[in-house]
Amino acid sequence: MSFSGKTVIITGSSNGIGRSAALLFAQDGANVTITERNAERLEETRQLILKSGVSESHLNSVVADVTTSGGQDLLVKSTLHKFGKFIFWWVR
Repeated sequence: MSFSGKTVIITGSSNGIGRSAALLFAQDGANVTITERNAERLEETRQLILKSGVSESHLNSVVADVTTSGGQDLLVKSTLHKFGKFIFWWVR
């Protein structure tokens, strides 16, 4: 299954499985929203994805605590604003 042109949200994107998933989805052509509470670690992941050749237009990064309703709301609104919709939410 290809995710090219699809939009995914990946929480816990700053390391491990979350970071790897974000990179793989992005390299497969998906629009990817990455999120993490720590801005520095999130930026490291963002740079890693961009350096792999993924366009900025296919990447959205949001500093948010998704254990709170406010963080979840921010994440969804940011994704919808940039990409219009999403089909998949990867929770790590």
